[in-house]
Amino acid sequence: MKGSSRRSFFKQGLAVAAGSAVSPLLSSASDAAPLQTEDAKTLERLESNNADSRRRILLKGGVIVSMDPGVGNLPKGDILIEGKQIKQIAPDLDAAGREGKAIVIDAKDTILIPGLVDAHIHAWEGGIARLIPNSNSVNNDAKHNYFTVVHQVLGPGYRPDDIYIGNLLTALSCIDAGITCMCDNSHNSRSSAHADSAVRGLLDSGVRAVYAGGGIRYPEQKWDRQWPEDLTRIKKQYFSSDDQLVTLRMFLAGTVDPNHAKVARDLDLWISWDGGSSSPLLPQMYKDGLLVGKESFNHGGGTPEANWQLIRDHGAKMNVCPRADSQAGYGGDGKGFNALQDALDHGLRPGISSDNGSAYAADMFIDMKVLYFTQRSLAQLAKSQGSPKPPAAVTARDVLEFATIRGAECNALDRKCGTLAPGKEADILMIRTDNVRHLPLNNAIGAVVQAGTTNEVDAVFIAGQAKKWRGKMTSKLVGHDFGKLRQMAEESRQSVLAKAGWNLDIFSD
Repeated sequence: MKGSSRRSFFKQGLAVAAGSAVSPLLSSASDAAPLQTEDAKTLERLESNNADSRRRILLKGGVIVSMDPGVGNLPKGDILIEGKQIKQIAPDLDAAGREGKAIVIDAKDTILIPGLVDAHIHAWEGGIARLIPNSNSVNNDAKHNYFTVVHQVLGPGYRPDDIYIGNLLTALSCIDAGITCMCDNSHNSRSSAHADSAVRGLLDSGVRAVYAGGGIRYPEQKWDRQWPEDLTRIKKQYFSSDDQLVTLRMFLAGTVDPNHAKVARDLDLWISWDGGSSSPLLPQMYKDGLLVGKESFNHGGGTPEANWQLIRDHGAKMNVCPRADSQAGYGGDGKGFNALQDALDHGLRPGISSDNGSAYAADMFIDMKVLYFTQRSLAQLAKSQGSPKPPAAVTARDVLEFATIRGAECNALDRKCGTLAPGKEADILMIRTDNVRHLPLNNAIGAVVQAGTTNEVDAVFIAGQAKKWRGKMTSKLVGHDFGKLRQMAEESRQSVLAKAGWNLDIFSD
């Protein structure tokens, strides 16, 4: 990163006075209530062995929801992790645990599920999180319109360091919420330094991520115009292997130059495309071989029949954004809150994405609930109106599928995550059920989808490494001093808002 390194940015952050309201994520680890003795000892072993590629961890006696038809579900079972992979899943793995001197973790009163997957999020917005909670896309109101505020008022003032802290904050908040895998649709890289900072923010976070490198939303603005050609350098510099925690693809938005997709083809990259499913360019781009099925389309609203068929027939993927599509009308075409039913009607099983960090937090538990209830409301409405073929109501298991394996497919990482199965990398959540909210436990999938919240995420493992333990992220587990991180976040926000002449009002509507 030229001009201002991350190290200097940390030093600058130390000089900023703290005191503004921040997420509980950024509270100091020393403020947390002390762990019980056994939990503290286990945490110490996890922290000291986190980077050991040979260590074993045995998750013992949890309810297992694998989302893998070959593994099934276990009312009580064990998961053995070896290095970064799941080694075995069975009702009792005591013997296997003893053989490798495993770190044994009591998973009683927890549900073990695959890590949640966010198929599309604009991570650079982490520093302006919840700045415009009532954002929309239907007017030119400079206070509420997402495109006006984020891309025209605030975006031009971003330094590379602001991109770095935004991506880092978003990635760590995803881990805190049980999202182990995310696709960063990056659309404010005004220079190569901005793009480098976005990648480094993801790499430094420890999250499993896809960096979908894009240009800026309004290309007539001032920027270096280094994209998409810069993707060649980025791939060589950061992504020499596909077998790493952060991978690369291209991001497109709205109306595009088809030649941009040729860069993705030359580099053999997947493409994430905001609003692309409705594009009239799709048929010709598929015909010309610029699109080949390595695409994940965000939103899906207003998709014409011919495009649905092309997407399905080429094996491309779709993700829907339950909150963004409902809030801002991205579901489109008057058919409902989002494109879930259209996708299902055309034989597609979509992923879920949170999209807009400037309005709300990344939270798959909320998105699952919103998606579940909106689809079932529309299904009941169609039936009550006498539809000859009303849609079938989705189930809680369907929605959990969308939030795990289908999101992993959108991120082209289903070979590594999205289900719990031997050979897959150990992206695992432990969800606590020994609180009054879940007593008695009558349905494990219902507990996750209908009652689950980020508060019950007890432990998070990504590629076998512990990132959260007994409900808390510590500086050792994630490799960041939260006090310094808070100062960096506040300094970045101050700089971005000052350049835009934006007066912060934490009670604004």
